[in-house]
Amino acid sequence: MELFNLIFNSGVAQFLIFWAKIVSPIVFLFLLGVIIYCLVKSIYFNETVWRNVTEFLSRKSYGSGKAEKRWQTIAKRLENPNMAEWKLAVIEAENLADEVLGRMGYAGASFGERLKKVDASQLQSLDDLTAAHQTRNNIVHDPDYRLEIEEATRTLNSYERALRELDAI
Repeated sequence: MELFNLIFNSGVAQFLIFWAKIVSPIVFLFLLGVIIYCLVKSIYFNETVWRNVTEFLSRKSYGSGKAEKRWQTIAKRLENPNMAEWKLAVIEAENLADEVLGRMGYAGASFGERLKKVDASQLQSLDDLTAAHQTRNNIVHDPDYRLEIEEATRTLNSYERALRELDAI
């Protein structure tokens, strides 16, 4: 016991303890910051924890806010009198639907392949979505294809209905 008092009551020991009391909270806060930074940047944390918390608090699927904004941009293209804008709206709508189906786990190299894996009981508007996909294929594969505003509106409505059923927007 006397050795203990001799060691810890000496001037050098008191000096070291004093500085340890000052430095240790700073080191603790720095390491805590590093841990928090690593968690925020971690793909695993973002994919599991953050996505679940976001879905729970918003009561919507993860990323639906971004998809909603994207959809608004796509729908605005129909207001333009230019047929090229209507065609672009249909193509972008399918790209959005393709991303949603891909995130939902439907495998396939293309939207058509993913669409074939969707069951009609899972998606009420599957037939309309298939017709919209055919319209999009006509636009992409036939440069002379004339898209009328009514057909463009009907096609975008099909994509919108499907995206709403999938809780993407």
